[in-house]
Amino acid sequence: MSNQLLNESLSIVRTPVDQTTGEAFASCKYALYPGISLAQSEPELVVLLYDSLLHQYPDTGMFLYQGYGFDPLLNRKYQQRLLTRWRALGKPTVILVTPEDRRFFRGNLGEIPTVSLYELLIEHSVSGGCNRELYRLLEPEQYGFDDALRELGDMMGVTFYDPSVHTDIKSADVSRIPFLTSSMEMRNAMKKNGFDAVHILELIYGMGRSNQHLAHTHAEGHDHSHDAPPQVRDTRMSDEELTAKAALFDDDTKKKNLQDLHDTLLSFFWGE
Repeated sequence: MSNQLLNESLSIVRTPVDQTTGEAFASCKYALYPGISLAQSEPELVVLLYDSLLHQYPDTGMFLYQGYGFDPLLNRKYQQRLLTRWRALGKPTVILVTPEDRRFFRGNLGEIPTVSLYELLIEHSVSGGCNRELYRLLEPEQYGFDDALRELGDMMGVTFYDPSVHTDIKSADVSRIPFLTSSMEMRNAMKKNGFDAVHILELIYGMGRSNQHLAHTHAEGHDHSHDAPPQVRDTRMSDEELTAKAALFDDDTKKKNLQDLHDTLLSFFWGE
């Protein structure tokens, strides 16, 4: 989790433009809170996600204002700033993407109503294309989105590793099965420690710069009834891929990603 408040010059807390009037909505029913780790690691996913939500809920606000840390004083200041900006949006229900933010809101911001992004995606049958990979589910025990991720995975054809079912997989091969998670922090941590991991949004939107060595297929309307059982494939990365992966985690890359996300959102959705 970041120990710094997000630079306010990179914040975007505003309602979208009403396409029928050309003016910004006065308030919004929902507001997307993407989370600092997702914004820093995979900014393109934030853009795609926001665009997808606007198709379902045209007045969805953007709440790119995060970066709370462990310092209690910083947390209190941040909470007050966040509450002020939330009220200015019309007190919308905040759409949460990461389990870390779910924990933070539940523990500190009970006044703000929240909803899981993944529940909304399931409600509108937004699950991406076909994916026949075998994954290990990796979610925090108390604040994870386990059930929703399993349902979204099932909708795509994903198989989740179960030691009581996949008895033919040798114990030495289990570590080669990629993790699937809703936590970008967990995805990054696993990769730093030499394991492969994928964020659920990378599967849904068919992208993710750190997972290009994996075979993500996205054929819409695929019939899974005659598929062969999933196999454990060799997902180890080459030296070149490991070098590219390491660049995802340096501070300069994170800062550039935030700046790029800020500029892209303003350009695509507000014409600025």
